[in-house]
Amino acid sequence: MSEELRDAACATFDVVIHKPLVEGGQKEVYVVRDKAGTTSVLKLIDLGTAHDPAALERARREVALLQGISHPNVVSVRSDLTTLGKPPVAVFWLEDFLDGADLRYTGRISNADDLKTLGRDVAAGLGALHRAKVIHRDLSPGNVQQLASGRYVVLDPGFAKHTLRSGLTVGQQPGTPGFMTPEHLQAYSGAPTAASDVFGCCALVYFAATGHPPVPYRGDDHEYRQRLRAADHTPLGTVRPDLPESLIAVVERGLHQQPARRYRNGNALCQAFEAA
Repeated sequence: MSEELRDAACATFDVVIHKPLVEGGQKEVYVVRDKAGTTSVLKLIDLGTAHDPAALERARREVALLQGISHPNVVSVRSDLTTLGKPPVAVFWLEDFLDGADLRYTGRISNADDLKTLGRDVAAGLGALHRAKVIHRDLSPGNVQQLASGRYVVLDPGFAKHTLRSGLTVGQQPGTPGFMTPEHLQAYSGAPTAASDVFGCCALVYFAATGHPPVPYRGDDHEYRQRLRAADHTPLGTVRPDLPESLIAVVERGLHQQPARRYRNGNALCQAFEAA
C-alpha cells in the first residue's frame, strides 16, 4: 500500500500513526492518535490492489452495521466511512482502540468461570447483532478480542448479513476454515439464521478450552466438509472432563448439527452461559 494513501487517511482524520497492527496487504490497520491524545484504530483498504470486487461494499456494510449498534461486547466505530478518489481507490474509517489481544494469542483457558465469561460476553455481543437483525457469519479467534479488563468484544462484522437487506450479501457463505458451521456447506439460498452464530460462539469456547476447534481443518477439503456436515467432533466432556457438566451441556447443544436444536440466538445462549 502506498505511503500517499496512508498520508491521505491520516490527514482526513487529523491523526498520526502510532504503530501498525496489520501491514503489507490490501487491508492495513494502524493504531493512531489525534492531537488530544485519543487513541483509535485506523482501517485502510487499498481498492486498487483488492482481489475481491466486493471489498468496497463489504467495508460500507461493516461501518453501517457498527454505527447502528452500541453494546459493550461489540466494537464501535468513531467515524463515517471515507472514500478517496472517483472512482474510489481507497476507503478508510476509525474504530475504537481495544487493548488486550484476540483469541489467537490469549492461550488456552483452564478455568470454567473464565470460559463462561467468554461464552457469555460473545453471546451478548451476538445478541445485540441479532436484535438488529444482523448475523455475523464469520466468528473466529481473530474476530474476538479479550481486553485487559477481561471483557470480550466481537470484531469485524465485514461478512455480516442483514436479514432484512438481502442485497448486501456476498455471493457465497464466508467463513474461516476450522470455524465454519454446517450451514456453510449449503448453497446460499435465503436469509441466514442466528443459529449459525450460536454454533460459532460455542466453537470458540471449545477452542479456548481445548486449544483446537471442534471440527479442525487438516488440509483436506473433502474430508473437512464431511466432518463439518455432520458436526463431527470429540465431545467437550471427553477432552475436558474437569469442566462442569452444565457448561459442557451448553457448548454441546450449541454445536448440534441441526440449527433448530441449538439455542435460537445470542440472547438465549447468553442466558444459558450465565446459568451454567
